[in-house]
Amino acid sequence: MSKKKIVLLCVALAVLLAVGLTLYFTLRTGGPYTGRVTLASSGEGLANVSVTDGRNVVKTAEDGSFTLPGYRKTRFITVTAPAGYWTEQYYIPASGDTESYDFTLEESDIPAGAAHTFLQISDTEIGEGGVGEWIDHVKGLADELEPAFLVHTGDLCYEAGIKRHIEDMNTENMGLPVRYLLGNHDYVDGKYGEELFESLYGPTWYSFEVGNVHYVVTPFGPGGDVKSGYSADDRWRWLANDLENTDPDMKVVMFNHTKSPSENYVLEFDRKELDLKAHNLIAWVYGHYHYNYVQENDGVLNISTARPDCGGIDSSASGTRLISIAEDGTVTTQMYYYNLPETPAAVENAAFTVQLEGNVLFCDTVLDGGKVYTATVDDDWPRRCGVYCLDASTGAVAWFYETVNSVKNNIVVRDGRVYAQDCEGNVYCLDAGTGKALWQSRVELGTGLAASSGIALDDGVLYAGCAAGVAALSAETGETVWENVRNRGEGSPAEFVVLGDKLLVSSHWDALVALDKTTGKELWKNSDEDVRFRSSTPVAIDDATILVADDDAVALLDAATGEIKQKTVLEEKSLSSSAQPVLADGVAYIPTSDSGLLAVSLADGSVLWQAEVSGAMVFTAPYTNGDAETVESTPVLLDGQLWFGASDGNVYCVDAADGSVVKTYAVGAPVFGKVAVTADSVYGADFSGRVFRITR
Repeated sequence: MSKKKIVLLCVALAVLLAVGLTLYFTLRTGGPYTGRVTLASSGEGLANVSVTDGRNVVKTAEDGSFTLPGYRKTRFITVTAPAGYWTEQYYIPASGDTESYDFTLEESDIPAGAAHTFLQISDTEIGEGGVGEWIDHVKGLADELEPAFLVHTGDLCYEAGIKRHIEDMNTENMGLPVRYLLGNHDYVDGKYGEELFESLYGPTWYSFEVGNVHYVVTPFGPGGDVKSGYSADDRWRWLANDLENTDPDMKVVMFNHTKSPSENYVLEFDRKELDLKAHNLIAWVYGHYHYNYVQENDGVLNISTARPDCGGIDSSASGTRLISIAEDGTVTTQMYYYNLPETPAAVENAAFTVQLEGNVLFCDTVLDGGKVYTATVDDDWPRRCGVYCLDASTGAVAWFYETVNSVKNNIVVRDGRVYAQDCEGNVYCLDAGTGKALWQSRVELGTGLAASSGIALDDGVLYAGCAAGVAALSAETGETVWENVRNRGEGSPAEFVVLGDKLLVSSHWDALVALDKTTGKELWKNSDEDVRFRSSTPVAIDDATILVADDDAVALLDAATGEIKQKTVLEEKSLSSSAQPVLADGVAYIPTSDSGLLAVSLADGSVLWQAEVSGAMVFTAPYTNGDAETVESTPVLLDGQLWFGASDGNVYCVDAADGSVVKTYAVGAPVFGKVAVTADSVYGADFSGRVFRITR
């Protein structure tokens, strides 16, 4: 063969190879994808705008044109609206019938670099019935606060919720841009778990910019209730390309249904590392846990928001969060709790009312030595919360000790000391007279996101932590006696209970567990469906029997083995209150999350009477909403009468014999903690952050 023929043959083979590769590439990726990004007002092309095929990210040319190669899972072509611009048509489904993927951007009212705000809600979990009255609360906030957009951080919940939510809450009817994330319960049956979500909401990962922030939306997973159509690293491969094409001066906020997979915000994939802090990460915003929780970690705010319509898993209060970004990138947040009045009504018959910083959640009001002690939560950032001591006669604040994070549950006052635990697992011992810190320790919370459990003090040992991580500390020094990092169970506001040689630890979706109080070793656990999902604190009937009030049942357990000896299901009642039942003369007085206060016979589990209260002003009990008559306050039994606060903003006194209401005092805001009662006064604290003394 001549040299000329060889050359021609090589050229032909090269052409065939190129054509073959192009054909293979096109069939495999669907690409190339071409299009143009233009300005709506003039039709002129916009340069330097990021466009993605779900993996690759390119910048538009001077005339606004772009070409993307695509990849085998390309399902959308998506534009990143740069700061100063906006579009509601930010994605186009990838299709062989689409010749050009053209995007039109409008100039935004928020210029590049400007401060701005947005609203976050999460985990609404609606069904075919659609959203509830809470949407009016959210829309009212949107109208009043005028945020740049509203983001829903996932769990519309199953096929019905996915189909219905976008009808009830969208950009048009909310009056502002609305963006959705994919939660674990939003993966449903189809060709792949994301199919239905993508058909209605578009891509599950994308980015957009507002003011001085590059916002990144990523899905839960990969995969939730149903297998994902993407690999574990698909979204991180895209994210690396997205951030590589982002102005390095822009701040970055990540939206995901769950917390960061890495505490140092370094993502690992394909034997590579992506350091989000190197790209100016300032916040990771999520839901999933149904907790209100803000934590600063190495300069990054972790912001978790519970449900807007009902209580959280750990009994976090229902609400919507406003997140603000200043021009310098400083992040602040503010919770707007559902139906909590901005200015609560005055406390009836008040001898004094004192406003504290923060809110009072499940902390009991403790009266000791002429002083009143309580503690506050602050679900916002920056926050200010801690332990307070007030004069019992005048209400004057004697001292305040600021804690690192919120104190969501009880404090213990004993022998001249005050013990408290914040939700990050910091444990404090303070001088009761001066508020001076005597010691401070930290409890390992295991897989628990935060601690909402109540602490217990017994025989010189303080028990603290949460279901996933329990510790025993020396009450004198704060040194660790033992710890049991169980890494199991969701947060519960139930308090730890010491019974004989046992420590009873409660959790949601795990078990009631008995640990050896001297070693921390597990002695038994009960995972019965009517025991494992619980907010209420167990109570010992005697050394041999424990009473547990569950979601819809009252159970008596053998203290030695944890086995159920008697169980009564109370139809159409919910007992998911954080309070502890009170026992007297064969009767259990049980606070409920929807039916006021019940008197239940210990002999046969029958309901002897029901003391009704009004509907809750703010929902706290898990999955409780609507007209729920919630009592989160452990009753005080005194002289044949039961005193307790309720979520309707009242303090009640009822006759223990028949449940008839003896007295009612209007407080104006929910009372979630135990009140303190004397011969002439009732001391308490409400969720608006007021400590009060009512004259009886």
